[in-house]
Amino acid sequence: MIDPSLLQPFCPAVRFAPGDVLRHKGQHYADMYVIVGGAVAVDLEARRAGRIFVSGYGAPIGEISFLRGCGATATVTAATDVTALAVDDAILARLEREQPAATAQFLRDVGRIADDRLTENLVHVPAAMPGADTIEVLMCRSAEMLVVAQRLRYEVYCGELERQSPFADHEAKTIADTLDECGHTFIAVDRGETIGTLRLNLASEGPLGVLEELYGMHGSPHHPRRTGICTKFIVKKARRGGPVSLKLIAAVVKYGLRNSVRQGFIDCIPPLLPYYKALGFVVTAPPFLHRENGTSYPMVLDLARHGRTLATPFGTRQYLQLFAKAKAIKLIDRLRGRQGMAAATVSHR
Repeated sequence: MIDPSLLQPFCPAVRFAPGDVLRHKGQHYADMYVIVGGAVAVDLEARRAGRIFVSGYGAPIGEISFLRGCGATATVTAATDVTALAVDDAILARLEREQPAATAQFLRDVGRIADDRLTENLVHVPAAMPGADTIEVLMCRSAEMLVVAQRLRYEVYCGELERQSPFADHEAKTIADTLDECGHTFIAVDRGETIGTLRLNLASEGPLGVLEELYGMHGSPHHPRRTGICTKFIVKKARRGGPVSLKLIAAVVKYGLRNSVRQGFIDCIPPLLPYYKALGFVVTAPPFLHRENGTSYPMVLDLARHGRTLATPFGTRQYLQLFAKAKAIKLIDRLRGRQGMAAATVSHR
């Protein structure tokens, strides 16, 4: 276990009543807890039946996702009144500055416990969609993980698509911008290969630059306290049209819902408009010239209406329904375009 005496001068204490959920399986978190009183029930929802009760002074909760950036490996519920200490990146950085030796011991203890639990099959349950069972979505928890995402951006934008990015570092072969500083970047990994990435920025956590205006966010009644934007959405060419995109979207939607986001904004190139509309996005402002993607349409998603659906793993049936709906929207948009052209021709006669 972990000795909480080091943490208590630095960490806020949080309290949970019986039945409160400390962790939802599959959701991403940027902190962890250390219990100082009470007991929690850990529901593996995996291969082993039943629940494991973890109690006592110093038991860590959420350390696996905190270290690795993966979704929570179990649902954790307070079995009694629980008091815990919350540890996040800012607190850990302060500890490293002020108590380096004790912090090193804390990290060793957390790493050992996380490793022990991983060997006991505290792992994610495969998603329902075929081809998704080997894909894991991670939230970047270190500078090294973020560089992996930035290199994938460069590989696709500057390599495959041969686009010019003002944010490209051609020597390092990365694409990075100021939104990385306060963003939450997710990567999709399949058997060690990074195959997709998506970044989420919450308006409440930092400036969004010109995108705030381009996306028409000032017209939202939820902005800026409950809005966010998704950018740098990239999937390797060989993996497009499969479950990668939906798994990244699901992870980001879950994170947004847990942080009280009501509307999520994104931009989309014209060929993908039907697919985003099929997911529930609607155009929210005039198209603009994206410096990396070309002509792009700003879109918004109502998470209160569509969030729960998108956060749920898609099965084969739902996946096929999505593409059928997208094709129907594409046909309708095409017909509307023709009707608009015909009306314009009549009005000029």
